[in-house]
Amino acid sequence: MKIINWHGDMAERVRLRLGWSHYAMYWVSFVKGVITTCLVIWLMC
Repeated sequence: MKIINWHGDMAERVRLRLGWSHYAMYWVSFVKGVITTCLVIWLMC
């Protein structure tokens, strides 16, 4: 449980430091997931 709390606190600190909204963080996470998925698929083919 400590690692989950640590991760949430760290993500919130980074978000505030960058001055991004939650919505912007969601989009960054989505794009990161798409890029990672494409990379994995490319490496497997």
